[in-house]
Amino acid sequence: MNVRGHDMSKAGANRPTSGYVSEHNKLSISDLSFAYGKEKVLDEVSLQINRGEIVALIGPNGSGKTTLLKCANRFLRSRHGTIDIAGDDLRRLRQWQIAERVSYVPQAADIVYPMTVFESVMLGLRRSSWHYSEDDMATVANTLEQLGLDSMSNKLLTELSGGQRQKAAIARALVRETPFLLLDEPTNHLDMKHKRDTIQILRRHSREHNQGILIVLHEINLAVQLADRIALLESGQIVAEGQPDKVITHDNIHAAYAVEVNMTRHAGLPFVIGYRMDDEQ
Repeated sequence: MNVRGHDMSKAGANRPTSGYVSEHNKLSISDLSFAYGKEKVLDEVSLQINRGEIVALIGPNGSGKTTLLKCANRFLRSRHGTIDIAGDDLRRLRQWQIAERVSYVPQAADIVYPMTVFESVMLGLRRSSWHYSEDDMATVANTLEQLGLDSMSNKLLTELSGGQRQKAAIARALVRETPFLLLDEPTNHLDMKHKRDTIQILRRHSREHNQGILIVLHEINLAVQLADRIALLESGQIVAEGQPDKVITHDNIHAAYAVEVNMTRHAGLPFVIGYRMDDEQ
């Protein structure tokens, strides 16, 4: 599948990776367990995200994907297991130190502040004062242009649609240029074109800024096109993890989602092309 000169069908394949990854270049989750009260949501989950690669987290509703992201930046405190960010134990870091290492884009903002799109993205620059350089302004303007928000830069966030606000949140996270970026279903409110544009921007940003990205996605085909690796989470456990063609199989999808699907392959990658309905022979 060729989009504006980019072969999107090979998005998750053949990305060059270094053979050795030091402790300072990865976000490492080891034997992580978490429960809301007596309800266990994560059960000894282990996952590693290296700088410069994208890992997609997929799975059915309620499998623990959002909880895992919130534990990874200490919005939630896990009961058991460890999380190391760039060689440091998450439990020993102050919140500002975590913010220097990890950016986070939630599913949707609960509160929308009456500021312009440009102003909201400027907040991502993490400056200690309100004085910004011309380079800062150019960085924000360029990021907004990449996301197709340049014509809306002077609009208030309250005037935007849900999808447009989500793209503004992505822009704010990108200008932070932290070593790691966590995104929770960032394409949910976007149409096809803007989904494609967003995953292209994330791929480019990961490569150019050596940023490790962990992204929760519901759309399996989007995960296949975007990610270097996919982790399939089901009932709080990772049941499959690896390159897209190793994880996205008929058996894995049926076991995790309890549905029969039709699949095809394109450019060496697997794609889901529809459900097998009960009345199909």
